[in-house]
Amino acid sequence: MQQELLQHLATFVGFHSVSDRTEEKERALQWVEETFLFTSHAAVHRGAVSGAPYVYLEHPHPDFLWFAHVDVVPGSPEQFTMRIEGGRAYGRGTKDMKGGAVPFLLAYKHLTEEGIQPRTSILLTSDEETAGPTIPHLLDRGVLHTPVAFTPDTGSKPGIITEHKGVVWAELKAKGSGGHASSPWESKNPIWVLNSALQVLRDTFPPGCESDWRVTVVPTTLAGSNARNQIPEEVTCGIDIRFPLSECSSAKEALALVRKVLPADCELHEVRSAGPLLTDANHPMVQMVKSLAEESEGRSVEIIREHGGTDARYFCERGIPAFLYGPVGGNIHARDEWVSIPSLLKQYEISRKLLQTLA
Repeated sequence: MQQELLQHLATFVGFHSVSDRTEEKERALQWVEETFLFTSHAAVHRGAVSGAPYVYLEHPHPDFLWFAHVDVVPGSPEQFTMRIEGGRAYGRGTKDMKGGAVPFLLAYKHLTEEGIQPRTSILLTSDEETAGPTIPHLLDRGVLHTPVAFTPDTGSKPGIITEHKGVVWAELKAKGSGGHASSPWESKNPIWVLNSALQVLRDTFPPGCESDWRVTVVPTTLAGSNARNQIPEEVTCGIDIRFPLSECSSAKEALALVRKVLPADCELHEVRSAGPLLTDANHPMVQMVKSLAEESEGRSVEIIREHGGTDARYFCERGIPAFLYGPVGGNIHARDEWVSIPSLLKQYEISRKLLQTLA
């Protein structure tokens, strides 16, 4: 079993399915369909939203929708060749989230080969890492139908995730008056204005620590003059805002909270936003997965929350409960991204039991 699982993961990791490699994403999805879904009796739909391909296996009466994404963040060429060291599999996407997907897909394949047809739908997208529109598009058009949604797209902390923060990507613009850098007294340099604004944001929304469950405001990108001797008219800074439902009920409220502390000559505009995830920890499907996980892993499995966000939020926004539980791993998006091999085997066992229970 372990060898089969790792061989599939190594193949999956080998696809360079980053955001600008549409052909690679299509190849990865085709491989998933031909490898894991071919013995299912359910209809398989293929499509694309804004150029991002997806595969959707539609059960007519699903007990739940399992979803995952095949896209990964960029990496160096060697990261797309999986290596195994000391009980861990290393490579781009081993944790986020090809390693999370393979155990479930393999369990589904094995059961359908045995003549069991689980009552689940399966969706694989290719635009999660860029906050793409595939899932909200399919939900809004009535393509996806499910009473609850489940994904193994978890972060580094082990536990079942039923809550994560909402997100606003915004652009902070500081205005001034341009001029020649040799005569700074003749201009109002917007970079100093931006500097003051960022200091205010840091003081008002300090980085804090992992246990803090509050609004965070983080500068991520900068743009201004393209000439070293030119004072620009304006400069912009990309801002990442994360907000818990306990502090802000919407992206609009989170933006207003940040705007009110900014100095004059600064503007804040939303680029993209998504709501928080909040699912009842006592939901029957959450409790079923918790029970199966505790049985398989021989430990207490906590219900937790995460600061990051996933496509699970889109289901929550439309009144569909969603939650996450995946394998143990770490260094997500980093050079030495890894996933625990024993955890992958436990995920296979949990997935198989879940699918058998609902077959």
